[in-house]
Amino acid sequence: METENKVSHSPEIEETENRIADIIDDESATAVEALLFASPDPLDDKSIARIIGRKKQDIPEIIDRLNRDYAEWRRSFRIEKFGDKYRFYTLPDYDQYIARLAEIPKPVKLSRAALEVLSIIAYKQPVVKAEIERVRGINSDGVLKTLMERNLIESTGRSDGPGRPMLYKTTNEFLEFFGMSDLSQLPAPEIDDDSMEAVRKLEISRLPENPDPPAVDETQ
Repeated sequence: METENKVSHSPEIEETENRIADIIDDESATAVEALLFASPDPLDDKSIARIIGRKKQDIPEIIDRLNRDYAEWRRSFRIEKFGDKYRFYTLPDYDQYIARLAEIPKPVKLSRAALEVLSIIAYKQPVVKAEIERVRGINSDGVLKTLMERNLIESTGRSDGPGRPMLYKTTNEFLEFFGMSDLSQLPAPEIDDDSMEAVRKLEISRLPENPDPPAVDETQ
């Protein structure tokens, strides 16, 4: 009578296999999460499975596991399946906060005229409108009005010159808009001439936070 040799796993081996399985599941779950965050469009089971190297039938369980974690951690979002595709959505409890996003002004791209006026004021402040217009060679009422409405410049009193014209300077909002902590971070001019014509060659710029925001047409 032959003795059958049965292969049994020791508790240590089983524990190691379970840990490996957990690591694989954790990596798959975080990979799915990353994909859904990064994708501009909802993703279906087939696409997710192909990218992370798992079976299509594994994806619903991975999604369920993520949602259980989100619920346990009291996160404000879940993964929902709409039709045959998954995407993130926020819980209705937070609709009141999301609705307030519409009240926040969106960043806009300043026109060339606005940047030109800002450059003159930034490097020559405080400065009067007549000096700004002498540099630009064009009326700047509309641009100044727009920049003041956006709190990028402000009045800082009046000049002692004839007619006591208003003086303009930049604001803290100006520093925030251009990502500076103070005016010492303005780009150093490459010219030594302190004349107003020299200011005309200076330029400040700001990288947009959002790609290609719509240009705003200010009256020159």
